[in-house]
Amino acid sequence: MNIPTALSDPPAYLSLPKFNRRLPRCPRTNLPVTYSDIGDENGVPVIYLLPSGCSRWIAAPMDPLLKRYGVRMIVVDRPGCGGTGEVPLIERIERSCEMIVSVLEHLKIRPAHILASSAGIYYTLHLLTRHPSIFLTGLDPPPKVYLLAPWSPLLPVEHPDHWPFKWDWIPTPLIATQHITTPHLIKAATNAQKAYDTSLKAINTGKSIALKWFKAITEEPPSLSSSSSISSSTPPNDSTPSETPEVDGDSIAKSAGELLNNLRGANTKPSIGEGTDIPNLTETQTPTLDENGNGVPSRPSSRMWGECECCVACLTSSYMSAENGQGIGQEHLICLNRGPEETGAKWLEIAVKDLADTIQFAQSDEIGDTPLEDSNIIKEIQSPIEIDVWWGWEDEMVPRKGQLWFNKVLEAFPEFIILNVHDVEDGDHTDL
Repeated sequence: MNIPTALSDPPAYLSLPKFNRRLPRCPRTNLPVTYSDIGDENGVPVIYLLPSGCSRWIAAPMDPLLKRYGVRMIVVDRPGCGGTGEVPLIERIERSCEMIVSVLEHLKIRPAHILASSAGIYYTLHLLTRHPSIFLTGLDPPPKVYLLAPWSPLLPVEHPDHWPFKWDWIPTPLIATQHITTPHLIKAATNAQKAYDTSLKAINTGKSIALKWFKAITEEPPSLSSSSSISSSTPPNDSTPSETPEVDGDSIAKSAGELLNNLRGANTKPSIGEGTDIPNLTETQTPTLDENGNGVPSRPSSRMWGECECCVACLTSSYMSAENGQGIGQEHLICLNRGPEETGAKWLEIAVKDLADTIQFAQSDEIGDTPLEDSNIIKEIQSPIEIDVWWGWEDEMVPRKGQLWFNKVLEAFPEFIILNVHDVEDGDHTDL
């Protein structure tokens, strides 16, 4: 029996059960939940908390890379996406986290690592403070947290750190119904592009965000000695060199590959079994010639996905579009603080304070109402939570002022939260 791989047959590969798993009924919400269980089935378990796209298909292109670095990734569709049941906006964060807890219990997995991007910060903090028992050792010690361009809630105009958000003008009804309106807008734009004489340029421009995000996944992971653009240059926009944390270059994960390697905790590669899509690392490309006719040294071929009609980004996007996407509008309303509950700047400040309190409670020998400032209690905390955050200086969704304010909020409790900041000069909101 020939098992399809990402190299041999990408569409058939994405039809494998691991990308399309389903919990018929979440015991906490009584709703169905769809999820994916990708990467190395025997690898280190990681829960990935999705951005506002909140569909498991966003993570699907990472599968070959996860296999290579021995990571097992669980990705749960949030309410109103894929086959996961819909919930009222006011219940979204809590119900979604309950579904994640139920999936992890169903799989008998207790992860020690969280990877989250953009809007995933809401669910990260809620899981840590409301469901710490799902993690390998609870909060003693806490799990490792990796944040990629986390969403920084908008600040009121009168706040000294306020920054303008250029999409804040979009009406709430349009955001709430974007699962209906967006496909029509995309179809109209596609038809216009076809009719336009320079359609190729327009199409390439339209795809740039998705392609940049998938670049680190579909290309060969750089070696551990390769370098990303880290905070060694002058920060852009509103920051100054003194505002940018100094980071030891040796401690920074310089690529998606190294990040996954850190999660796995070793440099060895997993064994290659039947059906794997990890390429032969000794295979080389056809030698090329430079302008003088001299041979250019070839490098190992590491293509991780086979031919698609366009690219794997478009393929997974089409799968995502074919499923229910009503929940995406709710995600954006949460990010813009337009729901019935506070999910703006005050929410983040309270959630981070709750996290510090929860870590104190979990690791203190004495349980009481002792405030965080009590030095005796602080001495009892042996394992603060370590959070690594990656920021792109070209991020238009969370500009530099928003990034610095987010850092400030998490750094307010240094005895309980250790924040490691990694700045990527040429990174944006989607390609870290």
